[in-house]
Amino acid sequence: MRRVLRAAELPQELDASRFFVQWYGSNECLVEQHRGILCFDGELIRFQTDQGVLNVTGKALVLDALTDSRAMINGQIHTLSIEEKS
Repeated sequence: MRRVLRAAELPQELDASRFFVQWYGSNECLVEQHRGILCFDGELIRFQTDQGVLNVTGKALVLDALTDSRAMINGQIHTLSIEEKS
């Protein structure tokens, strides 16, 4: 699939096996193509992805919208990090 996207010069966001993050300033973050939430509290949200675990840290984190593959996070977002699968 990735080869097809590259050959057709299409954006990587169309690859359903890859997660996608849009971070708007320090207060809003959209996560797409996650595979579920592993942990959630006001300072840490951990998402399962096909590439590993995505960690979002901050203060007063709130899930404003959540579907099977998409999440909108609001709050004081400090870091985004990925723990890649080994």
